[in-house]
Amino acid sequence: MTAIPTLPVVGRGKLVRLVTAVASGAAGAPRAIILAGEPGIGKSTLLRHAMAEVPAATRVLFAGGTEPDQVPPFTALAELIRPIVDRVSALPAEFRDVLTDVLGTRADSATLGPALIQQAVLALLAAAAAQHPLLLALDDFDRFEPDSRQVLTYVIGRVPHLPIRMLMSARRVDLLCGIDRSVVVVEVTPLSDAESADVIEAQSVVPDASVRGEIIRWSGGNPLALIESARFYGKSGSASFRGNHMVGSGFANTLFAAQLGALPADARRLALFAAAGAGYETIDTITAAAGFGTELARWEPALAAGLVAIGDDRRVRFSHPLLRTIAYSEGDLDERRAAHVALAASPHLDVSCRAWHLAAAASGPDEMVAALLEQGADQSQQRGGYLEVARALQRAGELSPGCADAARRFTLASAAANFGGDPAWALSLSASAIRSSTDSEIVGHAALTRASILVQSARPTEAAELVRSILDGSRPANTRLRLALMYVAASAAYYSGDLVHRRNLRRWLDETAGDVLGESAFPTPLPAESGPLQRAYVAMYADSAATPYSRPAPWNRRWLQPMSAPVEPYRRLIVGAMAYATEDSGMAVTELREGIEQLKSAGGMRGFTYAMAALGWALHDTGRWSELQKLLDETETLCAVYDLALLHAESSATRAHLLACLGDVEGAETALRAAARIRADNGGAATAVALVRATGWNALTRGDFEGAYHTFRRLFDADGEPVHFVLSHRGIADLAWAGARSGHGDEIRPLVVSIGRQMGSNPPVRLRLLRHQALALTTSTHLAERHYRLAVFDPAGDQWPMERARARLHYGEWLRRVRRPAEARTQLTAALEVFDRLGAVPFAKITRAELRAAGVTASASSSAVEGMGSLTAQERQIVAMAASGLTNREIAQRLNLSPRTIASHLYNVYPKLGVSRRHQLRDVVTDGPQP
Repeated sequence: MTAIPTLPVVGRGKLVRLVTAVASGAAGAPRAIILAGEPGIGKSTLLRHAMAEVPAATRVLFAGGTEPDQVPPFTALAELIRPIVDRVSALPAEFRDVLTDVLGTRADSATLGPALIQQAVLALLAAAAAQHPLLLALDDFDRFEPDSRQVLTYVIGRVPHLPIRMLMSARRVDLLCGIDRSVVVVEVTPLSDAESADVIEAQSVVPDASVRGEIIRWSGGNPLALIESARFYGKSGSASFRGNHMVGSGFANTLFAAQLGALPADARRLALFAAAGAGYETIDTITAAAGFGTELARWEPALAAGLVAIGDDRRVRFSHPLLRTIAYSEGDLDERRAAHVALAASPHLDVSCRAWHLAAAASGPDEMVAALLEQGADQSQQRGGYLEVARALQRAGELSPGCADAARRFTLASAAANFGGDPAWALSLSASAIRSSTDSEIVGHAALTRASILVQSARPTEAAELVRSILDGSRPANTRLRLALMYVAASAAYYSGDLVHRRNLRRWLDETAGDVLGESAFPTPLPAESGPLQRAYVAMYADSAATPYSRPAPWNRRWLQPMSAPVEPYRRLIVGAMAYATEDSGMAVTELREGIEQLKSAGGMRGFTYAMAALGWALHDTGRWSELQKLLDETETLCAVYDLALLHAESSATRAHLLACLGDVEGAETALRAAARIRADNGGAATAVALVRATGWNALTRGDFEGAYHTFRRLFDADGEPVHFVLSHRGIADLAWAGARSGHGDEIRPLVVSIGRQMGSNPPVRLRLLRHQALALTTSTHLAERHYRLAVFDPAGDQWPMERARARLHYGEWLRRVRRPAEARTQLTAALEVFDRLGAVPFAKITRAELRAAGVTASASSSAVEGMGSLTAQERQIVAMAASGLTNREIAQRLNLSPRTIASHLYNVYPKLGVSRRHQLRDVVTDGPQP
């Protein structure tokens, strides 16, 4: 058999494995399957991929469907059996005669019945299969002419006991009457958005980023539609998407044009009118506009051919996106305009639909139509969301005779596209706005959208400089716009980490202290009611501009009070971001999680996708790793479709950090490479520090403490100043551990002390605990235990389970070295319970080794962990303190409880641990349950 070239199949891993297993006769695979799906969905590609993968000993027989009414009888059957015609001569005479008749090799055509043909074909296949295993590949089986289909339907039901495998494809399985039940029907579904993006990227000429989102949405996950549209826009270079204006010359165009051409004139006219529709017209509206009144029977030819279908909502849907495009392009310019004018005149259409048709019929700039499109924007949003608004307003801008109106409408379209989640498109629209205007308000709002997108695109320095050029230049008069620009600049300042950017915030806040928020002709990302909270957010970063290591100050807890329903999601996002920056990780999870869910349920993230990055890190820090995995999968899909480089880089760094903790070194390396590849050259200090920490943790996982030390050292500059004013300090304990374990004690000790001083006398609880852990690791005096105890016994530290378990591990190591094994076992056991629960395999391994060195056997270790695992967090703290020798009164003072409460807790935990006396708590791990 001639080798069939294998093309990459995107997004079909499971189906590829299935068809390959069927074709190769793998154990447990079905003997026959039908791949079912719409035209262009990839059935033929899968079939040919399987044909290319069959073993050399297998013979492949192929036949493909075509236009059934345009070919002679038995055309497909003859194509199928022609490669084994050499076996015909060995058959009985009557079978030879009928097969030569089917093949067209007899001079006199016989009129033999179908039953004899069926028996002859079955005998021929059996004879061929006796020599070699056979694979029958029947592409578009439902489009075989009836004679071939009848014969092969009979054959399919009678080959299960022969060494024959069957792969078939069909658009409509319901047309295949009589197919044997042993044939498995497998639906080929549309590609996901992420897979669609991969298809576009695989093309030789990739379209402009501004139209990729629209291509993906328009194609509906159909690979043929994706490929054809990507080629069209890739070659044209257009940055404006028009789904009905793609005329190609490939196979798909010829096929669909032929199908439409076979329809009666009335049905073709109806197809043109349906293709001209905005997608919201009913069949009744289209039929009347086309001049046929209520004569719905005129649709029958198109319905019977499967070119269109009518939904429960009475809307007309084409069987393929390209079919609609071709139906539209088959009409000349005058016919298309007439269709739009007739549809616009329908009394059943709303303002936005009528405006859409008038815009499509317009031959040049038309202010009346542009104004009508803008007027219908609210209806467009209710019907199709922000992206529908962006489409309408983009067209309004294109039709605007005046530059000022065009710029205003492009600005509105840009904001809508950004709110709808397509930043690349929004960026292109904002550029159109800025080119068309010098008005400070319009330029300012266009710059606001651009700055937001630049932050999302991991270009915070550019975003901050863009805002500076507006606020320090011809400052717009609108107070809401000024505040919105400062808010975006604050987010940019966080990610850039630049001290100058934070100082600009302080200056702008002072200059706008008297602002009273007014109305705005343009939408802003945040509602006006959230204005005071926005200023608090900006002030939090502005107040950190005193020194390079000044941190965000605590914020007013009054912002935890719920606000009105329209504002509440944004309140949660802002409060969550403030909590994350001030080390309140638990609150960050709660607020960010709820804010993101509320925004998504209301129609999209409205340009706040980077909040998902902070949520990811907060989930990681608080040990919610299963939830984090789901979030990372979600962000990966989102980032595959849209240009969200910041979210992509941050999520990849988070994934790398998580995989390093889990012990997946190779997976972490892959994620790190992805993050480094995505991150722009000026992506900002925040993402750079996140990558450094993830890289350092992966080195720790490998046991490379020397490499980890040099990596973590990059969190601070040569003078010990933090590279990022928030994130660098979180790595102080990592740096201390790596430095102490790699023999850099003399170098790391003064550095840790210096970094500790940067945090001030009252740092956030998390940083205070990490500072004590770092000082304990680098202190060689009796003060080490004081720092260990302060790092371990503060109950607030349970908010960060991995960091608390690390502190217990290090304290246990220290206790064992100073020959206090019983106390060491208590700390190590508590650490091991957390590591095992989280799945932190490398750290659990280190802890088990320490437990063995402290005299604990593997079985005893498991028993102790199981017992400790049954306790609450507070009970474990009390047990640890009691085991270390503290009295009930001393424990009560530390935990702000009464001695009686401590005694009650101990009374309740003794049975859980299998002990009956206080002194046995020290030995619970080694000795197991006591008598």
